[in-house]
Amino acid sequence: MKKAVGFDQKLQEHQLDYVVREFARAESRQQLYDQVDQYLMADIAGAKSRANARTILFKIWVLVDEEHVELRDRAVQLFQTADKEERLLLHWGMMMLAYPFWRDMADQAGRLLQLHGEFSSVQLARKMFALYGERRRVSVSVGAVLGTFKSFDVIAEQKKTYGSAEKKPIRQTELKLWFLEVLLRAAERSAIELKQLENEPCLFPFALDITESEARSGRLQITRQGLDMVMAGLT
Repeated sequence: MKKAVGFDQKLQEHQLDYVVREFARAESRQQLYDQVDQYLMADIAGAKSRANARTILFKIWVLVDEEHVELRDRAVQLFQTADKEERLLLHWGMMMLAYPFWRDMADQAGRLLQLHGEFSSVQLARKMFALYGERRRVSVSVGAVLGTFKSFDVIAEQKKTYGSAEKKPIRQTELKLWFLEVLLRAAERSAIELKQLENEPCLFPFALDITESEARSGRLQITRQGLDMVMAGLT
């Protein structure tokens, strides 16, 4: 069975910001639908492309899977006081939950950056073809996600390759713990070593680390293995 792709339209950060803000105060889903469509007209002229973008935006923040509603609701609350870098991390986490393709592409881009310090669009596409099959839908989605990376300023465009942009610092403990829970759920992992968090490839745009004391202040299960290995897992 072919793996689902779905992410076929470049997004911009201000579009995601708008959806979160309006979702928190919209009186009905139809009202939100109409407001988002109107807002997107400034960026996307074509009705079909605009509908595609709206579908993706709603899947990320509005029509989330039932098991992720509580994480989404916490994210909406965190968004109200978050700075620009923190808002991007919230979007990044919700996109990982909504679209495995986004998560896999962030992971592959991060791995290439760790190995070589740069990557080309051809290299990244080759990695995604290996995971999802060499088909046009995958090629379109690779371009859409790469375009979104560029719009987020998380990669630095060079002559024929992309390098790492300056990492965005994340300091708010509650936000870091929220993202750790998102990472575990999106990657379907039971636990992660805290020391390894900063080396997670899919986190390549962010400078994010969590201390043991911070981890113990949240809702995750914290266990020690040996002298210096601290594991964080879902309860």
